Amino acid sequence: MKTKLPPFIELYRQLIAIPSISATDSALDQSNENLINLLAGWFRDLGFSVEVQPVPGTRHKFNMLAKSGVGAGGLLLAGHSDTVPYDDGRWTRDPFTLTEHDNKLYGL
Repeated sequence: MKTKLPPFIELYRQLIAIPSISATDSALDQSNENLINLLAGWFRDLGFSVEVQPVPGTRHKFNMLAKSGVGAGGLLLAGHSDTVPYDDGRWTRDPFTLTEHDNKLYGL
């Protein structure tokens, strides 16, 4: 059963609230599992068949495959679910809280 997703701004707020930093430094590196699981739930709610796969040789990283329909043809959306490390001193706001200022949205 397909359901309607919340408004875009709420989806964006939820995405930004989940840290998923990728770094070569293991002290900074974080799993993207929580973010992938959130996305997987949204795609399932929209009627997609979803598969979450661990990425071999990584520190707890995951990919998600979302499929609609069967047979030849279809649509593939590719993207990434991580972000780079950030310098806390350069942010004037919490980077994991979506904020609006001067009609612009900010968040990591």
